[in-house]
Amino acid sequence: MKHETIRRSFEEFLKQKKLRLTRQRDEVFELAFETHEHFTAETFLGWLNERDSGVSRATVYRTLALLVDGGFLELLDVGTGEAWYE
Repeated sequence: MKHETIRRSFEEFLKQKKLRLTRQRDEVFELAFETHEHFTAETFLGWLNERDSGVSRATVYRTLALLVDGGFLELLDVGTGEAWYE
C-alpha cells in the first residue's frame, strides 16, 4: 500500500476517534513508516530526540497505541517484557 493511502487511512481513523492529526502525531506517523526496523517506544523516542522534534514521551506512547489500534503497526511480544513495534 502506498504511503499516501496509509496516511489518508490514518487521518480517517483519527477523525472517527474525534482526534486531529497534530504536528506531533504526524512526526510519529512519518518516522514509524520511514523505518524498516522493529523498535521499542523508548528507541523510537530516542530517534525523535535526535531529530530535535520536541515530541513528548506521552505523545509517542499514545500515538504508537493509536497506530496499533488502527492496524497500522503491529505490537510484538518478544518475551523481554518490553513492547516492540513493526
